[in-house]
Amino acid sequence: MAVIAGESGIRLRGRPLVVGALLLAMLPAAMDQTALAAALPVIGGELRGGMGYDSWVICAYLLAMTASVMLWSRLGDRFGRKPLLMASLTIFLIGSALSGLAWDLDSLHIFRAVQGAGGGGLVVLTQVIVGDLVSPRDRGRYQGLFGAAFGVATIVGSLFGGVFVHYLSWRWIMLINLPITVIAMVMAAIVLPPTAQPEKHRVDYLGPTLLAGSVGMMLFTVVGVIQHSWPLLRALHIGSIAVALGVAWGLTQRRATEPTLPLRLFRNPVFSIGSAIDLVAGFVMFGSLIYVPVFLQVVRGRSPAASGIYLSPLILGVLIMAVVSGQLISRTGRYKAPLITGMALTTLGLLLCSSLTTSTPTLAISLALGVLGCGLGLVVQVPIIAVQNAVAYRDLGVATAGVTLSRAVGGVLGITVFSAILGDQLATRMREAVRAVQLLPGGDIVAIRRDPRLLSVLPPSTRAMVTAAFEHSFQMMFLWSIPIALAGLLLALLLRGTAVRATANVSDLGASCGAAPTVRSSRCEIDRQLSELLRSDADTAEKLQQTYGDLGEHAGTDTAPACLWALCRIARAGTIPADTLSGRPGDRTEEVRHCINRLIAEGLVTGDNGNLTITKDGQALNERLRECMQQTLTKFLGGWSADDYPELTRHLARLSQQFLGDDAQQHILKLGANP
Repeated sequence: MAVIAGESGIRLRGRPLVVGALLLAMLPAAMDQTALAAALPVIGGELRGGMGYDSWVICAYLLAMTASVMLWSRLGDRFGRKPLLMASLTIFLIGSALSGLAWDLDSLHIFRAVQGAGGGGLVVLTQVIVGDLVSPRDRGRYQGLFGAAFGVATIVGSLFGGVFVHYLSWRWIMLINLPITVIAMVMAAIVLPPTAQPEKHRVDYLGPTLLAGSVGMMLFTVVGVIQHSWPLLRALHIGSIAVALGVAWGLTQRRATEPTLPLRLFRNPVFSIGSAIDLVAGFVMFGSLIYVPVFLQVVRGRSPAASGIYLSPLILGVLIMAVVSGQLISRTGRYKAPLITGMALTTLGLLLCSSLTTSTPTLAISLALGVLGCGLGLVVQVPIIAVQNAVAYRDLGVATAGVTLSRAVGGVLGITVFSAILGDQLATRMREAVRAVQLLPGGDIVAIRRDPRLLSVLPPSTRAMVTAAFEHSFQMMFLWSIPIALAGLLLALLLRGTAVRATANVSDLGASCGAAPTVRSSRCEIDRQLSELLRSDADTAEKLQQTYGDLGEHAGTDTAPACLWALCRIARAGTIPADTLSGRPGDRTEEVRHCINRLIAEGLVTGDNGNLTITKDGQALNERLRECMQQTLTKFLGGWSADDYPELTRHLARLSQQFLGDDAQQHILKLGANP
């Protein structure tokens, strides 16, 4: 079935299939960020890696996704998005298959990186394509849907993985992607229309590569220092490589024609502090999402499926409070109070998690995770809102990408640091625990560290001592993360709080909760925000009447709101059959007749042979309404002068034209149109 996209977006009959194909492509890539969290003890035991090494199973995927997502966006602009989507699906399919067949940890790390490279394309291209295909009126709604789906999938991925590893195998977490990806490929090939014409871009290939290399070497150094007690000289040697790669990345950003992250942004204190806060949020959120299930399995003896369910307070806390924080900021116009409260609750949540033991009641565990989740939920959106509120329009897209990039790096860093502290503490505590006891054959200290399931072969008294070593190690892991959260709290106090412009306060759960950076141009970002604001101003009859009433007042007319809608609808076509306004021929309501009669009486419309035609006076009023609508949209920008950006001025004019007289508004106004 052909699906055609034009100025009005995807035809209604094809839209569900297109959206379904894109969601089917994106969701596995989002869930696989955290899906292996509940499987880490099992993977460590089966592949003989030990608990100190298995963080790379997650980090390899996140790091490859983070580095590739910016490249996929630019490549899609240059070579066409549909071909690039098919390519990323193919890479993700190959990476998933190889990951499911991995024979040791090294091979799993490599294959997960391949999978992450494909996943980065799926995450960014699906959201960009849906923005291309739907009309500007619906763009905010659909991109919001994809963003929310991405964020929720990221957070609940560990629950999904726990169920799979409990009832099937950790390998099936990867292998289940194969049929899903194949179906998505077939659907995309059939239903996706050709997207926009390729644009010429100077793709910054070197920048993301150097950045990924710098972060990877930095993480390698962190693990070596914390877990393996590297001598100072070796740490400086490896660390200097990370610094050198970082400096090289900075030079490429300074010289690149289209840098992925312009260095001028760091001269803005709101961007610098906001990015640092988001790094802290990513550090805590992803470190907790990955290692809380491990704690529950090893120390509490819960199954992988149950450990995922235990995460519910954390998951719900993040999702619910992310929405609540958006509502609070929308009503108060201020973001600093929710941010400070969120960082304080995050610190308290980590403190409560650091006191969990084998005997802690389930209710207390839920409380600790709930407090942590609520704190993170209050934090995750605010740095993005603050930065979008503080930068110039030309930097809106790259600044948003920069903040979400910081959170992605923080997530990888958090997983790595949590793992390194756990591995170091575990080695020390277990040596102390088994020094005075004789372990059974097959239950030596190294084997138990590699596979905590071997605890079951130990005598009860010995098992209690070894479990206490695990317990203390996890406590120290959470305890050492508290200074990081306190640093985030200090940064929140330092962040400049200002009144929020309307466009900066349009939430995006995907940008808030996911690990992949958000990659949208400034035009796409403002398009999403303005279309969402327009939709929220027209989602009920009362709001829509108020909007048209205000426009009419500013345009100098007392014509009723419903009549103004009818005027604008007729103006869009020039001439329109009168029956069209009722949705079905011969089914006009009294309200529609009243509107038509009044417009004719006022000389704004002529009616002849069942056709309605706009007059010069009607066209003049329609133009005044469009100008007033454009002025209203300009107020949403709050400090950005549309006159300084011709592209933005043209875009506001286009959105105004598409809003006034929109067919969907007839149903909202209850003027007899079919739903």
